Amino acid sequence: MREFHLQNEAGLRVGVLDFGATLTSLAVPVDGRYRNVLLACEPFDYPLQSAYLGAMVGRFANRIGNARLARDGQEWQLDANEGPTCLHGGSQSLHNRLWDLVEQGEDRIRLHTLLADGEQGFPGNLAVELEYRLEGFDLVIEIGATTDAPTPVNLTSHAYFNLDGGDVRDHRITLAADHYLPIDELLLPLERAGVEGVFDLRHGRRIGQQWLSHPQQMLARGFDHCFLLDTTEDKPAVTLVAGDERLKLEMYTDQPGVQLYTGNWLSGTPALGGGEWRNHQGLCLEAQQLPDSPNRPELGDPWLLPGETYRHLTRYRLFPSN
Repeated sequence: MREFHLQNEAGLRVGVLDFGATLTSLAVPVDGRYRNVLLACEPFDYPLQSAYLGAMVGRFANRIGNARLARDGQEWQLDANEGPTCLHGGSQSLHNRLWDLVEQGEDRIRLHTLLADGEQGFPGNLAVELEYRLEGFDLVIEIGATTDAPTPVNLTSHAYFNLDGGDVRDHRITLAADHYLPIDELLLPLERAGVEGVFDLRHGRRIGQQWLSHPQQMLARGFDHCFLLDTTEDKPAVTLVAGDERLKLEMYTDQPGVQLYTGNWLSGTPALGGGEWRNHQGLCLEAQQLPDSPNRPELGDPWLLPGETYRHLTRYRLFPSN
């Protein structure tokens, strides 16, 4: 396991592990001091924790119901690693393997891995290449993948953000989505619905405002829902403001959805420097295809075919106060 460190002239610094292509830190100067905005643990703890802390997840991020795929008369049984559900591509996937280093510069790194045909039950050999690069105050994540057989692909970063070190429910969030996917008891999506109540984040609100006042929030113990984005790549999908208002983050993406997860099950996850993270001490903004869509055509078509290239571009832009 190796850790790589990137930096650029704007003062942005990033740490990356080859294990899980994991983001271990994202630090920016605030009031003359560096502030790290990502949750992490000690390197030797990454293989032991189950929160996908900072990792790249897939081959299909989020959930596939009944851990089952069906297409053109064929069926595949996947690894069921969350009850009867396949979560984030199964228990042994992108998040807990060593990736190969392709290239490293001062402000960028490229990593590669191969998910074999039949691995975790999925069809097709999937070759994945990932680049992290720094552009000004942007962390850019660019992913490409190719396959030799039809396979569903949905790759995303499971980085946990905390802009000021406090409870993320004190952050203020704006999310450009008129619709979201309510969930059932297995956290699988139901039919799309218009945002309302605490799920209407279009005009900005404190994340903890009216906390657990909605049946959907009570079901998930917070936010763990996919929002259907109404934006373009040049406009922010999400804007996040620290509770102390000294730092702001904007997220831009070419993906159709973003899973907002407020760290509802973080408790017990080992923390960097010792101790454990608490629930709601970090939140994830997972740009992605829609959950369970391999078997739900009304939620989109995430199937990648031979000769095609899967592409994903997401950038996280930080606005330091100084």
